[in-house]
Amino acid sequence: MNPAPSDSGEMLQRVRQQLILAQVRIMELEDVRDETAARLAEHGQLLRAAQSLADQKMDEAAHAENNRAGLQAQFEHLQHIQQGTSETLATTQARLAATEQALAQEKQAVAELTAQVGRLTTGRQHLEARLGEAAVHAADREQRLTQLDADLRRLKSSRSWRWTAGLRSLERLFRGKQP
Repeated sequence: MNPAPSDSGEMLQRVRQQLILAQVRIMELEDVRDETAARLAEHGQLLRAAQSLADQKMDEAAHAENNRAGLQAQFEHLQHIQQGTSETLATTQARLAATEQALAQEKQAVAELTAQVGRLTTGRQHLEARLGEAAVHAADREQRLTQLDADLRRLKSSRSWRWTAGLRSLERLFRGKQP
C-alpha cells in the first residue's frame, strides 16, 4: 500500500527530522568518541606507566628476595660460626682453668723447691764452715805431725837412741812372749 501524498510528505519530514537527529546524535557520539579516545590514550599511558612501575617493583622485590636469601644464608653461617666459637671458647676456658690449676701446683712446687734450696744453702754454708774448721784442724794436725815426725827423726838420729837399740829389742821380745 502506497501512502497518501500528504502522508508521504509528513513521513518525509519525519524521516528528515530523524535523519537530522541521527546526524546530531552521531556528531555527539563522535565528540564523546574523541574525548574518550583522548582519555583512553591518557589511561593507556597511565596503565603503561603503572605496568612499568609494577615491573620495576617486581624486579626490586626479586632483588630484595635475593638479598634476603643471601642475608639468611649469612645469618645461618654466622650462627654456625658463633656455635663453633662458643664451643671453642668453652674448650679454651676449660683448658685455661686446667692450666691455671697446673700453674698453681707448679708455683707451690717452686715455693717448696725454693725453701728446700734455702735449707740446702744454709746446710752447705754450715758444712763449708765445718770444712773450713776441719781444714784448719787438719792443717794444725799436719803441722803437729810434721813437728812430731821431725822430733822422732831427731830422736832416732840421736846417740842415746842408737845406744839403747838392744834394750828395745829385748823389750819387744819379752812383750811378744807374754800371754
